[in-house]
Amino acid sequence: MKGKEIEKKSFALINKLLDCYALPEYGRFIIERVVHASADFSLASLLVVKPGFIEKFREAVAKPGYTVFCDVSMVCHGISPSLIKRSGMILWEAVHSLECRQLADRAGSTRSEAAVELAIAKGIRGFVFGNSPTGLLRLVDRIKAGYPVDWVIGCPVGLIMAAQAKEELLSLEVPAVVLRGPRGGSPIAASIVNAMLARIFGDDGSD
Repeated sequence: MKGKEIEKKSFALINKLLDCYALPEYGRFIIERVVHASADFSLASLLVVKPGFIEKFREAVAKPGYTVFCDVSMVCHGISPSLIKRSGMILWEAVHSLECRQLADRAGSTRSEAAVELAIAKGIRGFVFGNSPTGLLRLVDRIKAGYPVDWVIGCPVGLIMAAQAKEELLSLEVPAVVLRGPRGGSPIAASIVNAMLARIFGDDGSD
């Protein structure tokens, strides 16, 4: 059985089973992709797609060379190279850079917090978090202080601060997708980006 056929059958099964859940239609295709990436149907009821996220993401990535912050390299690696190429989107990750380490040392912060500060200094306005609660909390603080973002994907994993960071993001008037609670991870965060890019730039050209 070829990969495309396996994927098609997987999504058919996911759609059938998700019909048993009381899910909103808005953003359901994102939930389907997260379940596909994780093989975990329990995530369906934890995923929140805030109104306006889909439209704002679409508007933002239509800009040539739109740059997106990824909190770790695993998020970058999980996003489809072919979809990135089609979209023209640029993935930016700095947590392992020398500049980030030096900034974190000077500020007495985590490298994830420093990476967010570097992204803000570059004017990046699209953010994906799959690993770092401290980075997401730093971005939340900067948004509260007036930094304008286009959208945020908040799926950091962890038993300390992850759930809190996500709830604080949900409390803001910001287009976002959030996986509530301590669960999350880079594959889930990347799958949300893939869901959006496939919807906008997919092979079938569907909208």
